[in-house]
Amino acid sequence: MKKISRRNFLKVTAAGAVGAATLSLTGCGGSKDNGTTAGSTATSGAESKDYNLAAVDSSKNTEVILWHNRGGKAGELLEQTMIPKFNETVGKEMGITVTPVYQSSSDLISKVKALILAKDVDNLPDMVQVFAGDAEYMSTVPYVVPAQSLIKADESFDGSELLPQLVNTYTLSDTLWSLPFHASTMVMYYNKTAYAAAGLDPETPPTTLAEFADMAAKLKGNGQYAITFGIQNTYLNHFIGGQGEYSFIGDHENGRAGRMTKVVFDEEGTMKNFLTEWSKVLATGAVQTTDEGTQARDEFMAGTSATLFTSNNVLESMVSTFAEQGWELGVADLPKVQASDKGGVCPGGSSIYALDRGDAQKVAKSWEFMKQWVSADYQTEWALGTGCIPVNQKSMDTDDMKAYVESRPEFDVAFSAMMNSNPKVQEHLAPTQQAFTTTFKEVGAQFAAGSLSIDDCVAEMAKQCNEALDEYNRANPV
Repeated sequence: MKKISRRNFLKVTAAGAVGAATLSLTGCGGSKDNGTTAGSTATSGAESKDYNLAAVDSSKNTEVILWHNRGGKAGELLEQTMIPKFNETVGKEMGITVTPVYQSSSDLISKVKALILAKDVDNLPDMVQVFAGDAEYMSTVPYVVPAQSLIKADESFDGSELLPQLVNTYTLSDTLWSLPFHASTMVMYYNKTAYAAAGLDPETPPTTLAEFADMAAKLKGNGQYAITFGIQNTYLNHFIGGQGEYSFIGDHENGRAGRMTKVVFDEEGTMKNFLTEWSKVLATGAVQTTDEGTQARDEFMAGTSATLFTSNNVLESMVSTFAEQGWELGVADLPKVQASDKGGVCPGGSSIYALDRGDAQKVAKSWEFMKQWVSADYQTEWALGTGCIPVNQKSMDTDDMKAYVESRPEFDVAFSAMMNSNPKVQEHLAPTQQAFTTTFKEVGAQFAAGSLSIDDCVAEMAKQCNEALDEYNRANPV
């Protein structure tokens, strides 16, 4: 596992920062006077790369608000255990009370955008947890304090402990904007019992889509499909990104080195490669192509589908369900498009951003929580409670994580897949995410139904995606 020193980490994340405007935290945006020296207008995130981090005043308590989208057991762990533990220990010593506020996944970023558009700084949180796919938007928010700036100003923080793949995820135009909050990636779950019943070796899962096609025909029957799968954005990030050494869906390195202006999956042939191999699976008639919400997962857990491509985060629920049903669960790497591909899979998850609303103490104290959150101890507790991949490399060296992996070796499939993947393999950051999602789903469904050829499908996907990008970029010039 490759590690980098703090000095080299700062060199990597600070690349391109020379010449940027210097601005202190106490000079960033805020619409009201909170007893600090805050100015009245925040500079854009792209311009604010250097800060003087205010010293934490532990003599008085400061509430900092965190918006998060973790529901269910993960939300309970966050709100009822981990944040209270922080407030009672580090928070108590430093005068910090973190108040978590749940926002549904479908609403959180929309609420942030609405408040930013209205310039309603008073109702923004001090920290916000945002999915990786919205990193491009967050880099334009004027109140975001780049994590890179805070790391540079804080000698106590060793950013080199963070997984390099995740540092890449939240680095845009040579600036690290946030710290990873939770991490996951995609693996292949399969029903070993069903594979064995079909005459397949359950200890030899498919390593390519072509191999999966060979197995799929045997898995179909008695009301069972080989897989429930619809061509969608979330899958394409892996199946396109993992081709060759690594590949991109759009230009400017998937929108990470600059605003995306066009897709490249058509001209580079990567979408055609995927569709060509997937058509072999479709030809078996063993694919249930309707894939809405949690349907693919539900079908797999019900035994209707023998295979599932999804996040490692559902491992524990899969283990429980399979034990109840008396089936044996298999977990393997996601099949490659072509055997020679080396890119691997892309990280998923979310990150946590610090927002400057005009109070230097709130920013400084938010940073103290963010540092604690990505520490090895906190990430170990979070991983054990949620099944997420810890964002801190040292977590895997803790006794608790070692014991967990020994008892649940399937977890290491996802962790190893992420660590062995090229850090360039990342989710695309098209500023027109929703349009891409709709295009891939709808045009992909036409292809699966046989109404579009491979070449026509590629051309139509590229056409619709590029039209959306052109419209957006005309209305929002860089």
